[in-house]
Amino acid sequence: IISIAITLVSCANRGSPTGGEKDEEPPVIIEEIPPNFSTNFKGDEIRIYFDEYVKIKDIRTQLIISPPMDLDPEIVPMSSASRYISIKIKDTLQENTTYAFNFGESIVDNNESNPYPYYRYVFSTGDTIDSLSVRGYVEDAILEEPDTFISVMLYEVDSTYTDSIVYKKKPRYITNTLDSLTTFSIDNIKAGTYKLIALKDKNGNYKVDQKNDKIAFHEDFISVPSASEYKLTLFKEEVNFKAV
Repeated sequence: IISIAITLVSCANRGSPTGGEKDEEPPVIIEEIPPNFSTNFKGDEIRIYFDEYVKIKDIRTQLIISPPMDLDPEIVPMSSASRYISIKIKDTLQENTTYAFNFGESIVDNNESNPYPYYRYVFSTGDTIDSLSVRGYVEDAILEEPDTFISVMLYEVDSTYTDSIVYKKKPRYITNTLDSLTTFSIDNIKAGTYKLIALKDKNGNYKVDQKNDKIAFHEDFISVPSASEYKLTLFKEEVNFKAV
């Protein structure tokens, strides 16, 4: 009788469900409309579908669009979760130009915030996808490690180019070192001659603010394609003297 009673009591003990193993897998893309690396793009909306609910975080620092657009696209969802991401283009796209949306690690799943690593969506308004690259690394003239989220830019050297273009216009191509890298790669660019600079762009307008920004630049123009790896050293300029 005692043995039966002990058995019944032990069988009645309640346990806590474990809930299974923690999800550590990033979301998986199941469809892109139009497909990634499409040519002759004419639409104004892109949709990326996933196998689970996703959301977007830190989009202002993570997302880099190259070439930059004057009007920011509308991207949803921003706070809620969804099975797809929609990119609605508000700007007028340039002809025969390859565009790249670099999301960094801003796309995460809804439950555990596992990031989809460094997703890039690329399309061209022309017949071909530009495929050349410029690579290098960034250092700081004073600091042991450079700042995070350094913008690296290419300005096309053509009939409109002047030395003051970095103060007045957005670059032709751009990338970002994000928060854990000192190396950079500007991809999907066309052959040509360019001015290469890096910028700690505090106000995020892709233009040099001499008072607040750190800048680095390659002394000479660069020609693309090139197998060179470029070193850019950030420094703080002295503000131009102004008498009042």
